[in-house]
Amino acid sequence: MNEKLLIDECLLNLKVAQRKLFDSYYDFVFKKVYSYLSNAHDTEDIVLQVFNKIFQNLPAFEWRGEGSLKKWISTIAINQCLSFLKQRKPILHFSDSAEMEELLSEENVSEIDDISADQIMVIIEKMPSGYKTIFLMNVVDEYTHSEIAEILNISRNTSKSQLLKAKKYILNELNKMKSCKIN
Repeated sequence: MNEKLLIDECLLNLKVAQRKLFDSYYDFVFKKVYSYLSNAHDTEDIVLQVFNKIFQNLPAFEWRGEGSLKKWISTIAINQCLSFLKQRKPILHFSDSAEMEELLSEENVSEIDDISADQIMVIIEKMPSGYKTIFLMNVVDEYTHSEIAEILNISRNTSKSQLLKAKKYILNELNKMKSCKIN
């Protein structure tokens, strides 16, 4: 698919091109939004908001080569998720440096074998929203702690602390799964 041509045709209000853009990116947007919200009903609502924003803001989009449209769409989807999460329930953040030091000094968690990506996704879906949001932004969407801090209006250390707690949460859940398999 030629992104530049698709964008140009969408800007001409060609319904066929707009439908092609929607169809081409719907699954990508749905998966991205669902990873943050873990609720199909809310995800559908946000996906529609994302596409409304895409079509409203397409004239301001700056094409920077193949892949730039997908990155731009991803940014809109993440921002819509974050706005939704802020309205629904506040993301809990902790900035206590003692907590971060405690997490850093804990013993290594035992090695885990035979865990599938699907099992990890189930754990991430159940994760508290504060942990999950920062985990997804950092690990999946590759935002830096400085960028996360700016977007969420928190300190950089809070972002680091929440990421450490998210990783600890995942490891604890994986260890529980492992101990259930052994027993």
